[in-house]
Amino acid sequence: MNGVSLLDELRRSWAITVKDMRVYYLRPPALMFGVLFPVALFFSFAVGRNIPSDRLIPVLAAQTVFWSASSIGPVAIPMERRMRTFERFLSAPLSLMAVLWGKTLAGVLFGLGITTLATVVGALGVGLS
Repeated sequence: MNGVSLLDELRRSWAITVKDMRVYYLRPPALMFGVLFPVALFFSFAVGRNIPSDRLIPVLAAQTVFWSASSIGPVAIPMERRMRTFERFLSAPLSLMAVLWGKTLAGVLFGLGITTLATVVGALGVGLS
């Protein structure tokens, strides 16, 4: 790391995580796609079927992780390259691993948050307490 401590790299990654959360993930389209789509899919398969709730909640969690994690992650770097903001990361005094770790951490935190929210909504919807 050329004299840069691991703590410095983690701080830089965290700055990228916070920036990505603000710019990409906490926008209404990402939130709607990450929350409403999995919940709508869940209820479309759960309503009118005699499926136990202990089987439904893991399905909801899996759908939410899949849709929320894939809503922004695959388009963030190409979008930044098109807007010419990704070059700032490459020319800044941080490693490529710090950039990738920051972007990955943003997706993980968004996915965990949305999954928790959707699972609570789903559990309340199927009558779990």
